[in-house]
Formats: sequence, C-alpha cells, structure tokens
Amino acid sequence: MPKPTPKHRVRLAVLALALSCHAGLAQAARFDIPAQPLASALLALAGQAGVQLVFSPDLVERLPAPALHGDMAVEEALRRLLAGSGLAFRSDGGQGYAVVRPASEPHSALPVVVVTATRTEQRIEDVPASVSVIGAADIARRQPQLVADLLRDVEGVDVADYASLAATETIRLRGVGGSFAGSTSQVLLDGMPLESPVSGIHFGLKALAPEDIERIEVVRGPASALYGPSSMGGVVNLLSKRWQGDPGAELQLGIGSHDAARIGAAAGGSWDAVDIRLSASHYLTDGYVAQPDPDPWGAKDLGPRAGRDRKVGLAMAVRPAANQEISLGYRNAQVESDWLGGHPNYNMDDEVEAYDLGYRYEPADWAVLKLRYRKLRQIAHILFDDDYVNGNTGSLAVAEIDDRIDDSDSVDLQSDLRLGRADTVTVGYSHNRAKYTSRWQDVIYADAGESVSKSRLDGVFVQDEHRFGDAVTVLAGGRWDRYRMDGDTKDGVRTGNDSSDSLFNPRVGLRYRLSAATSLYATAGTAYVPALNSLKFRSGSAWLNNPDLEPEKSVSYEVGVNHRIGPASVRAALFHTDYRDKISSIQTSSGKWQFQNIGKVRVNGFEFGVDAALGAWSPYLNFSYTDSRIVDNPSDPLTEGRQLQRVAPRKLNLGVVYAPSDRYYVRLAGRYVGDYYFDDRNSETARNPDHFVADFKAGYRLPVAGPVRRAELSLAVNNLFDRRYREQQYEYMDGRNLWLGLDMRF
Repeated sequence: MPKPTPKHRVRLAVLALALSCHAGLAQAARFDIPAQPLASALLALAGQAGVQLVFSPDLVERLPAPALHGDMAVEEALRRLLAGSGLAFRSDGGQGYAVVRPASEPHSALPVVVVTATRTEQRIEDVPASVSVIGAADIARRQPQLVADLLRDVEGVDVADYASLAATETIRLRGVGGSFAGSTSQVLLDGMPLESPVSGIHFGLKALAPEDIERIEVVRGPASALYGPSSMGGVVNLLSKRWQGDPGAELQLGIGSHDAARIGAAAGGSWDAVDIRLSASHYLTDGYVAQPDPDPWGAKDLGPRAGRDRKVGLAMAVRPAANQEISLGYRNAQVESDWLGGHPNYNMDDEVEAYDLGYRYEPADWAVLKLRYRKLRQIAHILFDDDYVNGNTGSLAVAEIDDRIDDSDSVDLQSDLRLGRADTVTVGYSHNRAKYTSRWQDVIYADAGESVSKSRLDGVFVQDEHRFGDAVTVLAGGRWDRYRMDGDTKDGVRTGNDSSDSLFNPRVGLRYRLSAATSLYATAGTAYVPALNSLKFRSGSAWLNNPDLEPEKSVSYEVGVNHRIGPASVRAALFHTDYRDKISSIQTSSGKWQFQNIGKVRVNGFEFGVDAALGAWSPYLNFSYTDSRIVDNPSDPLTEGRQLQRVAPRKLNLGVVYAPSDRYYVRLAGRYVGDYYFDDRNSETARNPDHFVADFKAGYRLPVAGPVRRAELSLAVNNLFDRRYREQQYEYMDGRNLWLGLDMRF
C-alpha cells in the first residue's frame, strides 16, 4: 500500500486560523412548538435547541404541553413546558437535561434511558439485565483510535486488537470465548445486526467514526431471545448520531504520533418536519513496528504498519405527521493498512457499506409500529506475499490475492403495545438473507478458486413487560428462529446439501425495587450459534461430513443489585453460563477428521461498578472476575479444566473526570488486565502477562467569534506510562502516543 503523506503544514494552518477566533457562546434558542402531548413537545424542544434531553415515557404519559414560541433560554423553555405537570428538570452541567419527579434526590445521577436490553425505551434502573451506556459526552472526553477502544473500560468485555488498522477487532462478552461457527457476541447498528450467520468477515465496529456515535449500549448476557444468533455473551449496539438544533457544521482536526493526521466534518440541521446530518472523515497514519521479532513461521515487520481510514455517513429523518417518521441512513467505511510493515504486498483493504430505511408510526398513545430495512455489503481485499505464503524469506512479491464479500438484506418489524399503564407487549419479526463469497488467486502457480455460502434466517419474537405496582417489574419472552443454509458451492460445484435448523430461545427477568435507591434483579435465558454448512459438509479426502451437526447452545443465569448512595451509583452482578455442544474437529476411527458437538465450557463471574458525580469530580471504578473453563473437549483432553483462551480472569478499570466548569476538563483513566493465555492448553509460552495502561486527555473551550459557535482544543496521551503489552501473541500494542485536536461547531 502506498505510504500516506499527511499535509501537516496545511493542518497546522487551519488550527492556527481557528485558534484566532473570539466571542461568547449563544445561551438562547428560538422555539416554535405548537400545543401537543408533552412527550412530543420535549422531543421538539431538544431538536430545536440542540441539547440532549432524557425522560421516561411513563413519566410524561398522557400529559399535555402548552404552545411555546419565541427566543428564550433552554431552561426557561423547559420550565414553561413542564408548568403544571408536577415534573421538574435537572442539568448535567453541560448540554444534557433530564425530566424528573421533584422528589428525586437532588444529587443523584441523571436517569439513563436505554433501548437495547428490551427493544423498548426503559430507564436503565428498571431493566432486569446488566447494561452499560457510553454517551456522547463520554466519547468526546476520550481519544479512541477505533470504536473498539471505547469498550475497553466496560466491565465484562474483552477487546483484542491488531496493530494493523484494517484488521478485525475481536469483542467478547462475559467470557464465552470464540467459536468455529462464528461470533459469540453480536454488534448492532441502530438495533439491527451488522453481519449474517454465514459471514466470514466482521467489520461492524468499523462502520462509524467515534464522533458519529450518539451512544453505545452494551448488554451483557444472552440476547438470542430478541436478536437471534451469535449473541451468547451479549450485544453491543452503536446508536448513530442525528443532528440536533439549528443548521450548522462541525469540523474536527487532529495530528498525532506516527505522523498521524485526521480531518472530519459534519453538516446538518433540524426542523419540525425534517432533520439531516452529513458527515465525512479521513485518517492517515504511518503506523509503528508491532512485530520486530520473527514469529515461529519467520514473519516480522520490516517497517511500520501504515494505514488509512475514510468514512462517509448520512442520517436523515422526515416527519410527514406528528405521529410518523421516515428515516434514511447511509454508511460507507474504507479502511486499508499493511498487515506486516515493510511488506508492500501483504496488506488489507476493507469496505463496509450500509443503506438503511426506517418507518415509525404511532397510531395511538398505546401503540408504536417500527419497520426497518438494511442492505449491507462487507468486502475484504487481501494481498499475501511470497514470504508469508510459501516461506520464501525475503521474497516480497505478490503470491496470493483473496477477496471476501458478504452481501445481506435484513428486515425488522416490531410493534409495541401498551395494554395498560403496567403492561407493554412487544411482538416482532426479523428476516435476513445473505450470501458470502470467498475468492482466491494463486499468482505464482496460476491457480484460482471460489466458494459461496448462502443463508436465510427468519425469527419471530414476543416479549411482555409487566409492572406490579412501583416495586416489581417482570419480563418474559422468547424468539423462535428458523435458519436455512443452501448447499455450499466450490467453483460452481455443490460441496454439500441444503440444511436447516429451528430453535426457540426464552428469557425471563425480574426487577424488585426495595426502595427508591435500591433494587434487585434476576434473569435467565438461552442463546445459540448456528452450525454452518461449511462445517457440516467438508470437501477433501481428509474429512468426513456430519449433516447432524447441531447449533452451539448456552444457558445463563444472573442476579444483581443496583444502589444509589447520594451522588454515587453502585452495581454488582453474579452470573453463570453453561456453554454446550461446542463444535470442534476430532480424528475419527477411520483416520479422517470431522466436526462434532463435543465441547463444553462453564463460565462463572462477578462484576462490580461504581460511578459518582462529586461536584467537579466524576470518578468511576469497575471490576470483573471471569472464570471461564473448558469442561469437556475430547478433541484435546489436555485442555480440559484449563482457562479458555483470550479471556482475562481479572480486569479493573478506574478513572476520574475533573470539570469545574464548561470551559475545561481533565480525564485520567487506567485499566488493568490480568494475565491470560493465547491457547487452550495454557502453555507457558502462550501466556500473556498482566498489564496496566493509563490514558490522559485535557480539553479547553476557546473563546469564539463570528460564525464559530464552539471551539475546543484538546491534548491526549494514550498509554501514558509507555507500557509494553500485547493483545495478539506475536505483536505489541502501541507505546506512548500523543494527539492534538481541535473541534469546532459553526
């Protein structure tokens, strides 16, 4: 891949120009809100003022709001809308507000509303599950190179990255590990999956830039009852940002270590009947040497691993009536990088492209209908050199070219029916049709081939959320999935038969509120990973087919507690998972190999977390203990009783944000990851020592003038103490690296 050459003098000129701006920030907004239900009026206020406003639907149900017209401060507008409702509001000190009951504790954290855990809007303290939320303010106060970096501070999440920008980051939740059959934790974009069951490439976390994300919701625990396959550990939902407030533009500039440079921009506007946000970004880096020493096959970096990341996005919504919304979305991400530095013909070029269409209709205050469609394409174009493929040391000529393409169409239909103040029933249908194509070309020996896998998945789900007074919330539901896989083909010739499987995955949960500050919950559910045709039907004389291969399945149980102590919020959870029918290869009595359901893993864990708001200080701490062990594995008995590979038994995250005013902030964070192994036998040579990594970021809001509404200058130092650590067996993660950034809004 050609070496990126950032134009630093141009970047610095733009920085200097922006830093010369002067003036103050506007404190008022113009409102034009007709009389309507309070819920709709609050949404209109948030859109016209460009602020974040959270409230529980139950809190404002059936309450009216007066008309609101004219120029005024946001807080004055809120006071007028809430007049006579018996409700109040609180500010987070920035651009966020929450509607609350006046009796709420004055120093408690703002209520957080989540949608992923139940597919409906619920306050996080009412959900019988372990949920973490990373909001837009949290994202802005970090300096992630990748979206996956935002998940490192979440309890129960294991992140494994490569030094190559285009390589696939691995996210595993709750210690369930990996699988021959595919992912065990699922990535969603706006509530819909970003990969199909047959997909061999997983670029979901590359679809959005961090500044295009409104928030991330992480739901730990089995999620097949709502989201279907590949969600044993849970789901990560990326919720894309939409424009709020008056028309304007945003600009992000940055330069950093390894000759890295980045420019990003967004423009849009929000009105009563439409909102639109367009965004684009371009990131370049010369990279660093991650593998200075040869691995057992002789491969190593001969230079730094350069990379390039380009993204384009559109988020748009049209409201033809007060109770209807049509949404449109487009995402394109192109990421390319060296796989090994100094190897010009050993690199990856990835692309993710998604088209979204959605429709939301509220025919009455007790019913909501949601319809969504997504067309997705993922592409990986990979070059391999002769040194890597054939072991010809020093020969950097192209030896092999691979193209992997995942095409899928998904439909999601959901209806939420409020059958009373205490009962909400959700019913829905999901459909996915996919085709995965893998092509390879041997350049040296003039050979080539193509294999194709196709799948169809249909799922029907139902869920009932019922409240018994103010103290008890019960959730029960399940999803029936039927997936069909066409016989795979190789060079146009079928290599196997069609196959299909049907499964039902239930989930039940209970949340019991002991007091206004304390609640307990318990939940249980199942999940699965489908058995692929490529595992059932094998080509080649060394393999036997196994048409009776079954999906991998899991059963999980969890109990937890949430407690508020003044300005602090505390949470804890105990969980257990039995992961059975794991697919593994084993040599049969005939001497041939076959994939069979022979493995079993048992996971026991504990999670604890605390967040607080102590005036200008916002500290946090969370800890995970995960004992994930192989119980049965006839294919390799030496792994039985051993720790599952790439799962850290102990993780500790802690940090603090100091923000005495809206003018500046300082964030210091650290994460400890205990030692773990890169193989299931827990070989000493595959042991990854524990490590502690600290990150620092400081931001200062500059005086502005003219068309500039806001400008923030920031300095970040990741891996502050320059620790040497690994997330892959033979390569090291980056050392201390710096980033200088400027974010502006016009």
